[in-house]
Amino acid sequence: MEIELLGPMTVRRADGTVVTPSAPKRRALLAALAVRLNQPVGAEDLIELVWDGAAPPTARAALQGHVAALRQQLDDPRLVLGTRGGGYVLEGDADRVDLVRFGALHDRSAVLLPGAAARLGTDDPAVPLLRAALDLWRGPALADCGSELLRARTLPDLTDQRLRVLDRLAQRLLLAGRGGELVAELGEAADAHPGRQPLAARLVQCLEQAGRGLEARARYDHALARLSGPPGPELRLAGEQLARHTSPERRFVGRAAELAGLHEALAVAARTGRPILVTGPAGVGKSALVQHWAAQRFPDGVLRADLRGTDPDGPREPADVLAGFLTDLGVAPGDVPAEPEERAARYRELLADRRILILLDDAASYPQLTPLLPGRPASAGSVLGPVAVVTSRNRLRELLLHEDSLALPLGPLAAEDARALLARALGPDRPATAPQTAAELDELAERCDHLPLALRLAAARLAARPDWSPGDLAAELADEQTGLTALAAVGTAHGPSGITASLDRTYRTLPPAAARLFTLLGLHPGAVIDTATAAALADLRPAAARTLLTALDAVHLLAERAPGRYARRELVRRYAAGQAAELDCEERFGALDRLIAHYLELTGPWGPDAGGPGGPGVGSGRAARPPAWFRREESALRAVVLRAEQYGRTDAAWQLAHRIGRLYELSELSEMSGLSGLSGLSTAASGEDRAHRRAVAEIGLRAAQAARDDAALARLGTDLAVLHVHRAAHRTALEQLDAAVAAADRSGDALLRHHCRGRVAAALVRAGQYHRAVPLLTELVTAARTPAAEHLLVGALTELAEALVVVGAPERALAHADEAVRIATGRTAHGCPGPARPGTDRGAAGRSHGGAAGRPGGVAAVLATHGRARALHALGRRDAALSSAQLAVALGRTVGDPAVEARSHGLLADLLFELGRSVEGAEARRQEQALVAGDEP
Repeated sequence: MEIELLGPMTVRRADGTVVTPSAPKRRALLAALAVRLNQPVGAEDLIELVWDGAAPPTARAALQGHVAALRQQLDDPRLVLGTRGGGYVLEGDADRVDLVRFGALHDRSAVLLPGAAARLGTDDPAVPLLRAALDLWRGPALADCGSELLRARTLPDLTDQRLRVLDRLAQRLLLAGRGGELVAELGEAADAHPGRQPLAARLVQCLEQAGRGLEARARYDHALARLSGPPGPELRLAGEQLARHTSPERRFVGRAAELAGLHEALAVAARTGRPILVTGPAGVGKSALVQHWAAQRFPDGVLRADLRGTDPDGPREPADVLAGFLTDLGVAPGDVPAEPEERAARYRELLADRRILILLDDAASYPQLTPLLPGRPASAGSVLGPVAVVTSRNRLRELLLHEDSLALPLGPLAAEDARALLARALGPDRPATAPQTAAELDELAERCDHLPLALRLAAARLAARPDWSPGDLAAELADEQTGLTALAAVGTAHGPSGITASLDRTYRTLPPAAARLFTLLGLHPGAVIDTATAAALADLRPAAARTLLTALDAVHLLAERAPGRYARRELVRRYAAGQAAELDCEERFGALDRLIAHYLELTGPWGPDAGGPGGPGVGSGRAARPPAWFRREESALRAVVLRAEQYGRTDAAWQLAHRIGRLYELSELSEMSGLSGLSGLSTAASGEDRAHRRAVAEIGLRAAQAARDDAALARLGTDLAVLHVHRAAHRTALEQLDAAVAAADRSGDALLRHHCRGRVAAALVRAGQYHRAVPLLTELVTAARTPAAEHLLVGALTELAEALVVVGAPERALAHADEAVRIATGRTAHGCPGPARPGTDRGAAGRSHGGAAGRPGGVAAVLATHGRARALHALGRRDAALSSAQLAVALGRTVGDPAVEARSHGLLADLLFELGRSVEGAEARRQEQALVAGDEP
């Protein structure tokens, strides 16, 4: 059993069960004894604490009753409430009470000196003890303990002890170069206790060490403003350190986690000789991070070389770098060996057993690095040797493979740090904390991909334009054509600078085939590209495309987020688009045509002829559900439709638009509660999805008009009518439907007319507009009774039955559902095989209703049986409804469609639960969920 007092008072058994006394006075008694664990507390003192100084005459007898009750509750032999003299004592291990454990951890840490180990990168043993002590606090101590007097007497000393622990932890972390880890906790404590100068000093020092110099300065100035006299020694020292480091700190911000990662890697590298590898894309701040860290850890012992791995003039020769290193290590220029091998041997000899950092910046390749790495110790031990830190835009997999390097991938800045970096450019009259300014800074940081280089360039522009808001600059960066030019900078002695120049240097390192693929990818509008799409764009075999994509991933122009799927940052996409704009027209249009053809092939199963008369979701196979890739590529598909229209590919534009519309619709259907509910008629699409869907449909309609294709006009007009239903613009939807049906009539396609009306009717049902849907569905049933459309009759009857159940006409619904089941399964009302219709054979009739050869009825029969079960359930014939649902499950297993089979199991589960058969219902639900999960491509 444990008693927790450092927060709301809680008593827990070993299994985690909370058994806190409910009576306030009993809580007060237990808390008063636990605070002084293993120390006797007099009865008079306890009475005063328990009754907050206002005890009644019967208090002593009541106290004895509370003690007896607590003894029964404390069923842990390691925590015993005993009698001692004229009072009581709670005896037990220190670990039983968090308040006592807190003090013990503090005491243990106080006897541990940091020593030389912490300075050389090894772990400080006091840090985990201090951290564990602080982690015991869950909120204000002794909250809800039942005695305000106990809190008043205990809390001041306890709070003081907590602040001393926090201060001691800050000192230890600062010594280890990890002060940034404690900034948040120090900030809260400093705000809560503004009069404690040492606390303010530690916060300033930790902010400075974390690279947040402006915040450190603001905190220091704030602390000074609160003083009535001169600052104390600790705060004064923090101010002096801040003054010395202000200039370099203005070039660095954030990265507390990465600095901690370097610190941890250093401890391993110094003992084993394994190099540390810091990789990341152009502009992510690799060199700045390592140099900032090295200045803190090795103020007098750094060998640094710029290897110029991405320099336009080519990388440096290792022999030249070695000559410079030897000179730095004290070798006279005339004594530097002539041969590269001898230079490397002399270099390693001089480095042996020396505590020194070798910083190899912007490495090009593993062969360039090999001569520059210090020798490895014979065995890992306590002797600390030289440490090599390598930075590169290349992932340098060979270094990982051959040298077992300690990899530290570097990504964009965290949102908070990116905002802080940009905020430096704002003057005092534009506080970064103002809501609008903060929102604009966040948008600007997004436009910069949170990359330090882009953020600094943006900050420089803001500083040079004090009349601009962050939102103004964000709007400029949003421009597809000119946005990147806003992140350019004046050139330096080493060449142009800025985002484009930085990416240029990476691009030049690519082999020609990889550079061509990267350029062609600039024609793809999405943020994620898969192997098949890249292969189509570049007219390559998938294996060849995968090899080139791996080369682009190796230099961080792409990032493989999942096997075969590559993401890229927006700035990289813009840069690639700029490269693609330089292609000649023939190559650019050829690649665009291949991209369009690829997406037409990919969306083929959702073309005009897929599905049944009611549109998507009625057909069989995987086309009845949206594929997993659709959400990933939805934005790219939208952009490709627009490109197809812009480049005059009108047929492709309307076809893609229509297929995407069907995929949007399937996405809604896949989220419908009908997969596990009796109605099956709800929808859950977001407003943003429907806005995108409408934009695509309007592009498709324009393309159909340009192509003068009436069938296309009918299909895209129906897509828009369905969208108007979702917007609750039902009058507009029916007007749009009339226009679509008229186009279908002009095309001479009677089945298309049926298809248009069926889709709008289905949308009205999903929108709950049953009074509008039922007349449409009734007309569809009538039309489907003609020989030309008889193969649509089962679907029309089923949809009408489903709608009639909802509008409260289950008798009519059952009649239509029965007819649909009889036709779909080819049986009469008496269960005997029905006669084939004139001019058809029985197998053809089965196939026409959605079944495969040898599977009469197929999906249509299953869905018709669903409708029959729902109608029976609505009529109160639950056993018959259950039999129909069981039949639907049996039929569903024969059609090879996991989505339809899942719906059958969901319907069965609902009916079983209705009948109180919860065990069987749970099993049916489990099968439904398994089918849904296993149906992802």
